[in-house]
Amino acid sequence: MSSNKSFSVMFSQAVGSSYFRIGHDHWHIEELLSLQHLLLLTAPTIKQGLLWWSKSVSLYDRSIYVEPASRYDGLSLHFKSRTNTELPLWVHYLTQDLLEHISSFTSLTHTWQQTPSKRNSLIRSEYGESLLLHFDHQEIQVKATPDPKLFSLAKQFFLLLQHVRIEKEDLVCRLKKHIHDDISSPLRLSDLAVHLGLSPRTLQRRLQEKQINFTTLVDDEKKSIALRLLADTQISVSSIANQLGYDDPSNFHRAFRKWYPFSPQVYREQCRTNRVIQQKKPIRLHYATAVVESSTGKQGQSGRVWIEVDNIAFEKKVAVECEDRDGVWRRYPAFFDYFLADGIELWSTANLPVAHPLRFRLCYEVDGNQFIDDNLQRNFLVDEPMLLGHPIIVVPVLVVVPERNGFRVVIQLACRLPDIETIHCHIDTQENNHWAMTKSAQNRHFSSWSLSTFLTEPPQKCHFEFISQQGEHLRCDNYQQGYLFNSPLS
Repeated sequence: MSSNKSFSVMFSQAVGSSYFRIGHDHWHIEELLSLQHLLLLTAPTIKQGLLWWSKSVSLYDRSIYVEPASRYDGLSLHFKSRTNTELPLWVHYLTQDLLEHISSFTSLTHTWQQTPSKRNSLIRSEYGESLLLHFDHQEIQVKATPDPKLFSLAKQFFLLLQHVRIEKEDLVCRLKKHIHDDISSPLRLSDLAVHLGLSPRTLQRRLQEKQINFTTLVDDEKKSIALRLLADTQISVSSIANQLGYDDPSNFHRAFRKWYPFSPQVYREQCRTNRVIQQKKPIRLHYATAVVESSTGKQGQSGRVWIEVDNIAFEKKVAVECEDRDGVWRRYPAFFDYFLADGIELWSTANLPVAHPLRFRLCYEVDGNQFIDDNLQRNFLVDEPMLLGHPIIVVPVLVVVPERNGFRVVIQLACRLPDIETIHCHIDTQENNHWAMTKSAQNRHFSSWSLSTFLTEPPQKCHFEFISQQGEHLRCDNYQQGYLFNSPLS
């Protein structure tokens, strides 16, 4: 079979992936090519082989299909796209591979680079967004011996795959694997691009298209490994720092404190004492945001989701399944942010380049069990800038900015309670420690409030006092721990 290494690499780059997720298994692209070759080479007749080969083209991309047509002088294969867009480059590579295989077991000697004559076995022509191949029966004399049993087996494999969901292995997943494998070494985008068979410029462009930062990917992997080792092993902090590529443990400490509002030792201790019994609903929406964006005439959306997770065990997977812009539902991982309260963690996704409006459901795998929160089978829908979940209050902006001889505190929050008249923000360490917030917006789901004030000392945390129209007072303090400010911005 001619699926040699060089063709496989070239074809993988054109398709955009070397692996495909088929059901619960991963297939290398060479395995799909081999299945195609079996359908072609073992068929009883060249016509049947071409017909079944044509059916299998959709394995690489459901939007591409081949329309066969029998004629008095042969068989025509018309390659088309269901999206009415230009055929991708891999289709042309695949037809080249087809012609080479046919030449290997028939008398066909013409190639598609040759100018077709009146009697050529192949006529290649392009009609805008499609590709037409024509094979002349008189010119193709089969020299190979068919294998009915192997042909039947190949057909059965193809028919099974045809009814299973097939996804290309995501570029980001492949990149994360390389980052994980080389996490103790200096990681450069240019080096990893070589491993992925891409130029650094192409890899950078593809990450930008997905709104992903390479440094953030590396940090996310380091955070994930650090949390796992701190929680489930007795390895010293200095050894963990070394495994993550930090020459000096103090550099790891500084990085960890930038990631989280506590030290590695505090996190390790909290993990030991902060387990809870499994609840009926161990995963809940905290809140979600969405920003509508428009580029090249197509409207899209960038979303992000924050999730409350019961800390049943450290080894757990938290993810969000979203409807992408191509209509396919895909799973995106979430990452630990901090502890909301005893036994409750806050997790969040990265920016999600998904469809508008944002539709999603929450997924939690722990101790061999899987929990799905799909909003009572309706899925969550973010058709406004923010969707609030369980909390009555959300503080997406809570920062401190150095200013003159003090600090500028900026707070923005969303409140789901319908009849709130006034909100006071109480900041610790301050003598006059409460300020009235200003209502900045109101919609059918929540009201938005903001505060910008100058302080002489850096604040640590705050809580809020709600006053209703009936004069009732309600304290909101983030599970009695207060809302933590981000580190001062330099």
